[in-house]
Amino acid sequence: MNKEHKVLLQEFTRPEFEEYLESEPNPVAIIPLGSIEQHGPHLPLGTDSYAALELAKRVAKRTNSIVVQACWPGYSPHHMGFKGTITFSAETLSGIITDTVKSLAEHGIHKVLILNGHGGNAQIAACAARLAGREAGSIVLMPSGSSGGDASKTLREVDVHAGKGETSLALALFGDLVQMDRVEEFQPTAEFPEQVEKLRDPESEDADILAQLVMAYIGDTHEFTSSGIYGFTDPNDADPEKAEQEIEQRLKRLQKMIEYWKKINLP
Repeated sequence: MNKEHKVLLQEFTRPEFEEYLESEPNPVAIIPLGSIEQHGPHLPLGTDSYAALELAKRVAKRTNSIVVQACWPGYSPHHMGFKGTITFSAETLSGIITDTVKSLAEHGIHKVLILNGHGGNAQIAACAARLAGREAGSIVLMPSGSSGGDASKTLREVDVHAGKGETSLALALFGDLVQMDRVEEFQPTAEFPEQVEKLRDPESEDADILAQLVMAYIGDTHEFTSSGIYGFTDPNDADPEKAEQEIEQRLKRLQKMIEYWKKINLP
């Protein structure tokens, strides 16, 4: 790219960016999306955005792509019951994605990969990606993770927000911002309504169906958990080394996707 191997668009000077466009025949822009929202007592408010940004930077360095961080907040009305949460409306988030994709297209970048780190953004970003691509004449991808999932584990653990999984990721990517001393004597505070709790049967032959129904009833966080940690896993069981392995697997998948993508030269 250049001698400093920059990847963040805001760090380029205009001449450097022009040089990048001249030297890269098939440029790909990566837009990381996340949120600013409560993440329990121990994780930073920007957990989702920090994670998406760090992953975007790592894959950009491997693929000579650029990273365009269009915003820090996302769609988080379900966390507004806790202090510190900032939420965009669906229209605002969609507009940010669309305007960013269209701006990149003006400069000749018609391949855009949205790297979403916040579940609340998913449907909005997917719709915006499709519409923005049509408006800009671009291909906008929002890659999914590996296929499949363990429905029994989902029902058993319910690790939705700020629990073992997300804490593992945070410790691996930005451990200096995590305050584990705040969850030293963790006790789960998450609670489902009785009718929903009865469906949480990991041993059922219909676990995949039940998991979807149970997860559909995860609404405003403050109504289901007083700590902000939504789930029954203990953050103290976090495994950052395992998270690093999973991060590496994801980076390899994204790298392969972009490498394949760069071989396509259709207008």
